[in-house]
Amino acid sequence: MTLFGQNFTRKSDEMKYFYHHGKLSLSLLLGITCLLICLTSHYILTPEFYENSGNPLSGVPGSGAGIYDALQQWVYVSAIAYLLIKLALVTLILHTACYLSDIKVSAGKIFRIAVLADFIFLIPAVIKLLSFKDMFENGTLSDWHRYYMGSALSFFSNIPADWYYALQSLNLFEVGYWFILAYGLSEVTDAGFDKSLRIVLVSYVPALAVWIAAVTFFSLLMFPATG
Repeated sequence: MTLFGQNFTRKSDEMKYFYHHGKLSLSLLLGITCLLICLTSHYILTPEFYENSGNPLSGVPGSGAGIYDALQQWVYVSAIAYLLIKLALVTLILHTACYLSDIKVSAGKIFRIAVLADFIFLIPAVIKLLSFKDMFENGTLSDWHRYYMGSALSFFSNIPADWYYALQSLNLFEVGYWFILAYGLSEVTDAGFDKSLRIVLVSYVPALAVWIAAVTFFSLLMFPATG
């Protein structure tokens, strides 16, 4: 009974550790994401920027600022919703892959790994925010959508807008994300790094490819003129 009680207490403490640290990491990730959106909205993607890009927010002169302010809350909500859904799907995919590989690990631990790994995508976001005006003195909305540090999109000068997402998704930070996920799995399971990396490559990467293909297909379907 004493041994059972010690094991139960140890597992309980471990669960509390992952819960509190996971909650803190998630709050920090969401907070930094919202901060970057706020800074981008105030210093780059302003109503004047849309006007100068030939993409006014409204057909009525002078009403763009009001529409811009009304849309800002939805920008934050959609960004947070997207991030939470992404983390949940990554957790589900990796947890299922571990289960099929006879690797015992809780979904909570995988979720925390997914949260910590996602911090890598803040790096290109910060770089983009800090360097965009230097890279594009008279930048347009098209330049903003195209610019992504270390992505395959930088190798193509003339390509339809519908392919931006697919080529941006093929970037150095995405590859780094795979290795961070694998390292995290190797730390919380008995699987080594090589096996953890194989799990990521045979589960998350194919799912990512399907997601990219689906987004590109529906973009071409809904906006055929830009394809």
